[in-house]
Amino acid sequence: MILDDLAALRQWSVLQPTVRLVEGPPLVDEEIDRLPELIDEAHSSRLPVPFRPEDFTVPRGYRAFLRICSFLRIEYRDGGGWATYEPFNIFSPQEVAKGHSFIDGATLDDEEIYTSFLVAFATAGYATEASRWCFYTDADVERQDGELAILCESNDFECDLAKYVETGLWVPDPFNHPASLSFADWFHRLVRVVIQRPFDSERTDEIPNSFYQTSAGENG
Repeated sequence: MILDDLAALRQWSVLQPTVRLVEGPPLVDEEIDRLPELIDEAHSSRLPVPFRPEDFTVPRGYRAFLRICSFLRIEYRDGGGWATYEPFNIFSPQEVAKGHSFIDGATLDDEEIYTSFLVAFATAGYATEASRWCFYTDADVERQDGELAILCESNDFECDLAKYVETGLWVPDPFNHPASLSFADWFHRLVRVVIQRPFDSERTDEIPNSFYQTSAGENG
């Protein structure tokens, strides 16, 4: 399915006069298997609750994607240069290792919170705040065999996807409903919503919001 969706995206992109598709080189399994260690090495000493590399087995669909291209983003002409279209920006492993959804020293209601269970792998593209698609590595959210649930994190203005350091419990009213239960499904739905009409750089919130317009039963 990933190859078919990528082919459809490529075909769509060549028909958009102001757009280019930027693809990273494919990775081999040895490089992919290093990703949990890369994240741990970058953050092991600074997080209030350590990232656990053993909890992040690279999801099956994500591995299949990385074997094809190590990153993928849409860029569009902006003035004299190129800008990244944030609703479609899948990180390289080096960017994943930066831990864009990890927080250090944050509190909510005077209690320290953490997000070491969120592995950010793409930007979600909301217009008013930074937002990221993340693999969820804890076991208290539904998951498919060989996959990890995908959540949307946008903690910049209002923290709704974190847990308390002391108890490990979710913060109040967490936004922890999975957008998808597999990478291949997430990628398929992302591609389809993007290519359903001509490119518009102002079309932002509609893309991530589309993942929450179907029932949980359709996310498999």
